[in-house]
Amino acid sequence: MAEAGTKLSLDQKIQVVRDAFAAFSRGDMKALSDSWTDDFVWHSRGSVFGGDFKGKEAAIGAIARYPQELEDIKLDFHDIVANDKHVVALVNSSFKRGGKMYQDQIVYIFHINDQGKTTEAWIIADTEMAKNAIGS
Repeated sequence: MAEAGTKLSLDQKIQVVRDAFAAFSRGDMKALSDSWTDDFVWHSRGSVFGGDFKGKEAAIGAIARYPQELEDIKLDFHDIVANDKHVVALVNSSFKRGGKMYQDQIVYIFHINDQGKTTEAWIIADTEMAKNAIGS
């Protein structure tokens, strides 16, 4: 990781995203939220638990609902691309709930600062497909 105040390489920014997904996958919500700034904002309008969540506590509360309410969550990278402003993860996603299965491709967009912390993130998914799949 680059030292505080220095610019991260694109590969380092991509690794921040990979590490955050790994933390989520193993259920380590502390490691996940440790990768965020204190004023982190999670935009999940394209999600079954949609909304805009400002601050670590609000964001982790929203994100923690996924493993609490969904089963067999799988998030497999199709690709991750980055530039100076964004890291974009194209993800093959699936989960189950109440015996129903949801599968789709989801786009995640991240802003990562020069200290290796995520400041803001968006999820873009087919909300109607997800709601129909889980019966909400």
